Amino acid sequence: MSVSIITSCKDRVKPLTISLSSWIQFDEVDEVIITDWNSQDPIDHLTRLSKKVKVIRVNNEPYFNQPQPLNLASSLVKNEAILKLDCDYILNPYFNFFDSYKITDDSFIFGYKVEEPGMDLYFLSPLRGLLYVKSDIFKLVGGYNENMGKYYSVEDDELCVRLMSYGLKPISIDTQKFTSLHIPHTDKDRLKNFESFTSIKDVLTKNKKDLKEKQLYSYMIKLSKNKNFDSYPGAFKMVDMYNEFSKLNISSLESLQSFTTSQKSFINALNDIDYFSEPLYKWEVTQLTDQTYEAVKI
Repeated sequence: MSVSIITSCKDRVKPLTISLSSWIQFDEVDEVIITDWNSQDPIDHLTRLSKKVKVIRVNNEPYFNQPQPLNLASSLVKNEAILKLDCDYILNPYFNFFDSYKITDDSFIFGYKVEEPGMDLYFLSPLRGLLYVKSDIFKLVGGYNENMGKYYSVEDDELCVRLMSYGLKPISIDTQKFTSLHIPHTDKDRLKNFESFTSIKDVLTKNKKDLKEKQLYSYMIKLSKNKNFDSYPGAFKMVDMYNEFSKLNISSLESLQSFTTSQKSFINALNDIDYFSEPLYKWEVTQLTDQTYEAVKI
């Protein structure tokens, strides 16, 4: 199965160069589509690393965003499968990701639940941004929710929940296989380009012991309220939903008879979620060379 990797970047070309060098080594990767979200220094030179690499340049965007540039990148995808990676995710050349993980029309791979007892490895745990799914399904659900993205994260979780609502079985990556790794960095490097950075300085200055996952995500949720967000559960609730789903070990959302009351509530919650998210923006994409593009909102 030929795979298209999509990612987005704003002023993080150094880690992207390292990651990209690992991605293009795999025969399964037919193309890598990068949306350059108004980086101070354009990154089109990365196309020299491989003919697989395509760069879409977007100008006049002062703040970073995830859903918009990722959906834009997906519009150029020509292959059956999409692998979304953050620009600081490395595909380990010693363990082939594509040998370990297979997707079908009924499943997707996600990187959310990667913490395991006894494993406190920073280069593994922040892999929440990994998503491996069929391209037609990605587009059918509308891709990433463009009502989000002003604040860090959450949109990855939200899309996973919609894929589950569509009827797909989520399969978590296995940390023991070491197929993918994360380049460690500070919270400041993670958040500095977002419009919300000023708002969350209080979070960053807290003692790390206070930054428990549910507390941090709950805080982000409160910051990222928007007109459509109330119809979705908070990210802290999504964590519980994933845990519950992994216990069910089912391939569809049918046959509720044998489920417990809590499991029924979980399934019903999924059924109440609209799996489709209408993209907010359309783009005029101009091809400049065989590997470079420029996009303008219309």
